[in-house]
Amino acid sequence: MTEITSASAVALGFFDGIHLGHKAVIGSMLKCAGENSLTSVVHTFSEHPCEAFGRHRPFVTSKEERYEIMKNMGVEEIVVDDFMSVKDLSPESFVKDVLVGRLKARFVFCGFNYHFGKGGTADSDTLEQLCEPYGIKVRVVNPVIVGGSPVSSTRIRNLLRNGKIEEANFLLDHRFGYHSIIEEGNHIGRLLETPTINQTLPYKLILPKFGVYTSVVTVSGKKYAGVTNIGVKPTVGDYEPISETWLPNYNAGELYGMDIDVRLLFFHRSEQKFDSYAQLQTAIRHDGEIAVENIKKLTKEKHLMQNIQ
Repeated sequence: MTEITSASAVALGFFDGIHLGHKAVIGSMLKCAGENSLTSVVHTFSEHPCEAFGRHRPFVTSKEERYEIMKNMGVEEIVVDDFMSVKDLSPESFVKDVLVGRLKARFVFCGFNYHFGKGGTADSDTLEQLCEPYGIKVRVVNPVIVGGSPVSSTRIRNLLRNGKIEEANFLLDHRFGYHSIIEEGNHIGRLLETPTINQTLPYKLILPKFGVYTSVVTVSGKKYAGVTNIGVKPTVGDYEPISETWLPNYNAGELYGMDIDVRLLFFHRSEQKFDSYAQLQTAIRHDGEIAVENIKKLTKEKHLMQNIQ
């Protein structure tokens, strides 16, 4: 198991999504670490704790992306434990063996709803009481309230399932998406003169509402306006959910085998079955026009990278 060799400030949590609430916890820890010359540490788990109790919890953000965001925020050490290895630790043992023994914690940060110890019975008040004898200061970060309700991964999952991608992206403070290898499809898009990128969605990533989205797609460092369909392609007759993207302004050759990043920006319409490929082609081209116009509007925002094609 990973051990930290110098005094640290530690943020505790699974941090699925790295949303505004999570960033408040990690950001507070980073500020403290900087002010006190401590190593900045995030302690997290490889799988959601719910999985250990047989409750499936799809990821809002893949593990790799979560860790990348943490590193970009300035986190020096990400300690990823197997939840099964610590789930039966008593609250006292978690503080003594993990926070004190392995992480050398001097400050600990957690969210208002943080629980730990066997059965998840201990809360932030217990954490504060157990840390005090070791001289560890505990800081409980209040929830981030947007629209009258706390920002949470559960809230964001519900938004994604209902196609409310703009609101989900706002609460995430980054754009929901994924990257995976381009696979060869059935070439229907090529026959319709709208060749598409076919991608299997990352393992355990939440499925957003099936339908068509404006997307931004990164290919070899360049960004392109995209039309992304999430679903089962009912007109074609496929039944396994995939991501299928058309890039209206991309003309640089085959992409098979490349690892492509896709970010969803706007929801256009629900997935539907067309009576003919001609109707499907017309719909795809219309969605492409919408996507390009949406991207033109968004490039006026300072926080969206420019030069999207």
